Amino acid sequence: MLNFLLFIRTHTYVILLYILSIAFICFLFPREGKFPYEFQKGKIWMHVDLYAPFDVPVLKSQQELNKETDSLQRAFTVYYNYQPEVAEQQKLRYGKAFDEQWLAGRLHGNREQLYEAGANLLDSVYNQGIVHEEEGVSPVSLSGQIVIFRNNIGEESDRDNILTQKSAYEMMMRQLDKMEDEAGKAFLKNLNLNDFILPNLFFNEDITNKVKTEQIGKLSHTKGVIPVNREIIAHGEVVNDEKYSALVSLKYEFENKVGNSGNFKQILLGQIIIVILCFSMVYIYLMYFRPAIFRSTLQTGFLLLMVVLFVGLSCLVVRNEYFSIYALPYVLLPVIVCTFYDARTASFTFFITILLTGFIAPNGFEFVFLNFIAGLTAIINVRYIYRRGTLFRTIILIIAAYSAVYTALALLQGSSLKQIDWMNYVRFGISGALLFVAYPSIFIFEKTFGFLSDITLMELADTNQPLLRTLSEAAPGTFQHSLQVANLSEEVIQKIGGNPLLVRTAALYHDIGKITRPSYFIENQTGARNPHEDLSPENSAQIIIEHVSNGIEIAKKNRIPQQIINFIRTHHGTTTVRFFYHQYQKQKPEGKIDRARFTYPGPAPFSKEMVVLMMCDSVEAASRSLKSMSQSNISDLVDNIVNYQILEDQYNDANITYREINTAKHIIKNRLMNIHHVRIEYPKF
Repeated sequence: MLNFLLFIRTHTYVILLYILSIAFICFLFPREGKFPYEFQKGKIWMHVDLYAPFDVPVLKSQQELNKETDSLQRAFTVYYNYQPEVAEQQKLRYGKAFDEQWLAGRLHGNREQLYEAGANLLDSVYNQGIVHEEEGVSPVSLSGQIVIFRNNIGEESDRDNILTQKSAYEMMMRQLDKMEDEAGKAFLKNLNLNDFILPNLFFNEDITNKVKTEQIGKLSHTKGVIPVNREIIAHGEVVNDEKYSALVSLKYEFENKVGNSGNFKQILLGQIIIVILCFSMVYIYLMYFRPAIFRSTLQTGFLLLMVVLFVGLSCLVVRNEYFSIYALPYVLLPVIVCTFYDARTASFTFFITILLTGFIAPNGFEFVFLNFIAGLTAIINVRYIYRRGTLFRTIILIIAAYSAVYTALALLQGSSLKQIDWMNYVRFGISGALLFVAYPSIFIFEKTFGFLSDITLMELADTNQPLLRTLSEAAPGTFQHSLQVANLSEEVIQKIGGNPLLVRTAALYHDIGKITRPSYFIENQTGARNPHEDLSPENSAQIIIEHVSNGIEIAKKNRIPQQIINFIRTHHGTTTVRFFYHQYQKQKPEGKIDRARFTYPGPAPFSKEMVVLMMCDSVEAASRSLKSMSQSNISDLVDNIVNYQILEDQYNDANITYREINTAKHIIKNRLMNIHHVRIEYPKF
C-alpha cells in the first residue's frame, strides 16, 4: 500500500494528464451507437441471418440523389420581373423617329394607319416578353416553364414564348414582310425597328434560387421501406448492391435510434472504457519500453497532446462536416513524434490515434487500414527529415499509398472505376500536401517543449557556428580533437544503434570549456613551457576538471540545448584525473589523499550516446601519446581505457550492452589504425 501511494505521489502530474486526455476525448466523442456488424459490398455476409428490427426506410444512394438533384435543376422554374415602362419609353422614341422620317420623306398615304402598323409590331414583341441575349441562353434554356411577375402577379408561361432581342427583331421582320403596302413596308424598315427593341423581362435571381432550394430540400432521401421482421440478408449471402443499400439504411437508422433512445449513459460508458483501454496501452508501453519518457511529465504530455489533438480534430470534423476526414493530415503525427522520439514510439502513438478515430470515422475499417499503410510509409521514409528532398519524396509516397489502398478497397468491394469517388484522390493529395507544415510544427514544438530535432542538430553541427569558430581559433588542438571524436562517435553509433547526429554534435561541443584556458591542455601546447610545471598537482587537476563546469556555463550563455549540455557534463563522468592524482601520490606517499579533489563532478553517462562519447574522447586523447603506433598497442590502449571505465561504474546508468561495448571497441580500434596508418600484423607461418 505504501509503495502504491509513493507511486501515485511521484506520478501525480502524469496521471492527471492521462485523466484530462481521457475526459477531453470522451467529451468530444459523438453519442451515437455503433452498428454491431461489419460488411463490405461484394463480400459474403459472415454473420447470422439478419431481420429488420423495425420498419427501415431504404435510403437512396448518393448517386441516385445526385441524379435527381441534377434533373430538378435542369427543370426548375425560372422567375422574371416584367417592366412595362421599357415598352412605353421605346414607343415614344419610335413615334419621334416616325415623325422625323415622315416629314423628311414626304410619303403619300395614310399616316395614322402606317404608324399603328409599326406600333403594333412593337406591342406584339413587348407583350410576349424580351430577355437579354445572355439570359436567353442560360436560365431560359434550362427550364420548360417560367413565371413572369406583372404588377406583382405571377403568370406562368412557356419558355418558347420568350423572345430575345434578336428573335424579337426577326419576328417583327416576318410580320412586316406580310404587308401589302410596299411603300409603307420600305418606310418602316428604314426606321431601323431593331433600335427600339430592348429587354423588358429581367431575371429574378433571389426568388428563383429560393424556390429551387425549397424544391431540392423536399427531395425524398428514401425509396421504400423494409417492414419489421422481414429478412434483410441471410448468412452466406453475397452483399450485392440491393443488400448493401438495405444494410446501409439499417445501420443509419440503428445508430440514430440508439443515440436518441435514452441510452446516453450506456453509450458514454462504452466510450469511456474504450478510451481508457487505449490510453492504458500508451501508459504500459511507456512504463516498460520507454521509462525515460514515462518519468518525464513534459515528454508524456507531448505524446498525449498529439493523440488528443488529432482525435479531437477528427471528432469536430465528423460532427460538423466541415470537410472530409480523409483530408486531415494524420501522417503528420508520426513524422513529428519520430523527429523527437523514435520510430517505435511514433508507430505506437500513431496506431492508438487511428484506432480511436476509427470508432467515429465513417467506414472505420477502411479509415484505419488506409492510415495504417500511409503512416508506415511516412515512418519508414522520414528517418532523415533534415535532408533536402526527403519530405517531398515522403509526400509523394504517402499520396501514392493512400491512392493505391483506396483503389484496391474500392475494387475489392465490387465498385467499377466509374463508381469510385474521385474526389477522395484530391483529399489524399491535400492530406499529403499538408505534411509541408511539418517543418514549422517541429520548430514550434521544439521551442515549446524543449526538444531537440535533427534539423537543429544539423545547424549546431555546422563548424561555422560562432562558438565552434571561437574554439577553432582559441584552441585549435582541441578543435581537431573534437572533430576526430565526432567522427569516431558517429561511426560507432551508426553500427550499434542510436542517434548519430546527436552524438556527432555533442562531440563537437564536449570540450568547449577549454576555451578559457587552452594552453593548460596538451593538445594546444606548441612546444613552449608547460604551465602545469609551475602548479601543484591539486591545482593542475582543478584546472583540468574546471573545463567541464566552464563548458556548461559557456554553452548556457550561447543557448546550446540542454541535451548537448548533458554530454558536456558527463563526458568524463565521475572518473579521476589520473595523471595528477598519481603525481600527488608520489609527492605525498604517506599523506591522506582526498580523491574527490581529483574527481570530475559527473554524473556518469546515462545514455548509449554519452557512453560512446566518453569512450571515443578518452581513447582519441590517449592515442596521441602513444610512442609506437602498432596494432597491438592501439588494441591494448582501447581495452585498458574501456575496462577502466567499466570498473569505475561509468556505464551502469546507460542503456548499453556488453555486446555493443565490444562492437564499439572493435570499430574504434580499426578507425584509429586507419587514422595512424597502422598496417595489420599478419600471422607468421
